[in-house]
Amino acid sequence: MLPKRVRNHVNPLSSKVRIDFSGFKNDKNIIIDIGSYRGEFGEKLLNKFTDEKNFIFFEIRKPYQIFLEEKFKDRKNVQVFGGDAGVNILNILKHCNEKNILIEKIFINFPDPWFKKKHHKRRILNENFLKNIYDFLNKKTEIIWQTDQKKLYKETLEILKKNKNFYKHKRFFFAPLGIRTYWENLKKEEGQIFFFRLKILKK
Repeated sequence: MLPKRVRNHVNPLSSKVRIDFSGFKNDKNIIIDIGSYRGEFGEKLLNKFTDEKNFIFFEIRKPYQIFLEEKFKDRKNVQVFGGDAGVNILNILKHCNEKNILIEKIFINFPDPWFKKKHHKRRILNENFLKNIYDFLNKKTEIIWQTDQKKLYKETLEILKKNKNFYKHKRFFFAPLGIRTYWENLKKEEGQIFFFRLKILKK
């Protein structure tokens, strides 16, 4: 059952939850979805790839985390985590790097914009996040990010320009993998959706 009332915004920096990730029982590629909400997007990913890949879903809001754990409890190729994904993803990346397992895609769909300048450090895609994850990502890994907030889009591009030695970015105009998120369907009628892909610059 869906939780009835859940706070829309949770400060990730206030979360002290630290995950323990020991991998899956195979070496299949992994897709990560940060901010999985009610799991509609994750469910469509599973329907598309079935048992071909492994999936990690992050949801910082505890009631939705519990809901997702129940929703996917019978799926052996799914793990659900809470807490600050910006911090906890490092444990996953380090493990996969050591085991030579490819993180194929990282989805960041409609993250909280945190418009006030003093709150920018709470954004998932920030300078520290990009710097911290670089060493542990494969050059084949792709980060896919989308928002309906033009201001957030422009400010995030400025961050990427500063990190141009780490990444290149490409804007695109359609749902990745042909799968729309819940919020994309909701916001598409209200205005433009901004997508971009990040690729790691490594030899």
